[in-house]
Amino acid sequence: MANIFIIVEGQTEEQFYKRLVQNEFRNEDGSYRHYFQVVVMPSKRNVYSRQNKGGAFSFDVCLDNIHRFLRQASHCDLVLLTLDYYGLHDSFKQFLPSQPSALEDKILAVQGRLEDEIGSQRFKFRLQVHEFEAYLFSNPATVVSHFQEPMKLPILQEILSKFGNNPELINDDPATAPSKRLGAIFPNFGKTTDGIAIADKTGIAHIRQRCAWFDSMCKLVEDLP
Repeated sequence: MANIFIIVEGQTEEQFYKRLVQNEFRNEDGSYRHYFQVVVMPSKRNVYSRQNKGGAFSFDVCLDNIHRFLRQASHCDLVLLTLDYYGLHDSFKQFLPSQPSALEDKILAVQGRLEDEIGSQRFKFRLQVHEFEAYLFSNPATVVSHFQEPMKLPILQEILSKFGNNPELINDDPATAPSKRLGAIFPNFGKTTDGIAIADKTGIAHIRQRCAWFDSMCKLVEDLP
């Protein structure tokens, strides 16, 4: 069993990885293949408390906290940080060796910069393009079934089609981020409650099929002995 230390940026993501993603990696007898420890990145340097969980943080704050987590998780085989690309503090995107124009190249450059600064083979940085709620568009039928509003299926399908049927690309403005879209369609939508329930009903395997960036992150875990 490998020990995996995952650092996320919010409580919804904390529940997603702790409750759902870890369950994806089970042995045939039902036992866990790996052990996950999931924490929320503090918003301040070397300060971890309930008041400082999550929120915006700079590259330097992230750097210091990652070094601290690596010391605390010296027994872990993988220390993985996952954040939203479009929600990153501007300092993450500054001082790159070059300024790539393609989205994929930008993401790889930001990931590579932090990994190079940390300089540990145990540490990996993986960005999701937008927020966690983009994964919920992997199967629109599951969303409308959850809310028992099947007549709204065409609305979700139309949104998905505008982004090439790629859930991870859904977002063109802060006002129309995936969570905002879902909240507008389903006024009672709760990010942690409904979001986690829909992801559970959709299934991690299906989300991986539809979301290549998320799948690449899961492969880091799969490759561990």
